[in-house]
Amino acid sequence: PYTYNPCSAKERAREFALEAMAEDLQRLEALPGNYYNFHPGAHVGQGADVGIQMIVDTLCQVMFEGQQTTVLLETMAGKGTEVGRSFEELACIIEGVAAKCPELSDKLGVCLDTCHVSDAGYDIIHDLDGVLDEFDRVVGIDRLHAVHINDSKNPCGAHKDRHECIGKGYLGNEEFGGGMQVMQNIVSNGRLCSLPFILETPNELAGYAAEIRLLRSLQQ
Repeated sequence: PYTYNPCSAKERAREFALEAMAEDLQRLEALPGNYYNFHPGAHVGQGADVGIQMIVDTLCQVMFEGQQTTVLLETMAGKGTEVGRSFEELACIIEGVAAKCPELSDKLGVCLDTCHVSDAGYDIIHDLDGVLDEFDRVVGIDRLHAVHINDSKNPCGAHKDRHECIGKGYLGNEEFGGGMQVMQNIVSNGRLCSLPFILETPNELAGYAAEIRLLRSLQQ
C-alpha cells in the first residue's frame, strides 16, 4: 500500500490511511500468517517526532489483539521527509506501539529493502554484517521478517530511492564499487537467507526470471 501516508499533514490523507489499512488487515484475516508491508509515511515538514507519533497512533487503531497478520515497517531511503530512514526511527515506532498497545507488539516487524537501506547511508556493500549488527542493537534482529532485494541507481547515502536491476547498479556492479559478491553476501547471509525475498527491480517478466535464477545461483 505505497499510497498510504498515516503521518500526512492533511487530515483526510491520514483518515484514508487509517480506513484503508484497517480494511486491509481485516481482509488479511482470511489468509492467516501473512505479512503486511508498508512505507511508514512522510511527515511533510511536521517533524520526524510528530510523524512517528502519528504512525504509532494509526497502528494502534488499525491493528487488533489476536490478529494473524504481522505488519512490517519498511526501511526507507530518506528522500524528502520520509519517516523510517534510520533504524532508530523504526525502533521508535515499534517502541511507541509497544508502550501504548503492548498486546500488539509481537505482530510488528521490519522489512529490509536493500536499495533503500543503502541509499539511507548504511554500507551493506562493505559491511553487511556490521549493518545487521547495528539493526540488531537498535531494533532487534528478531523483528526482521522479510527482504526487498533490489539494486540501486545511486550510491550509498544518496537518499534517492531509485531501484535498479540486479547487477546494473551501485550494489551489484563492480564498475560502481559493488559486484555480484555483494548480492551473494546478502542472499547467503545467515541472518537473512531464511527470510522471504521480494524482487522489486525495473524489469519485465523474462528479466525477473533471469534475476531470480541469478540470485538463487548465488546463494550458498
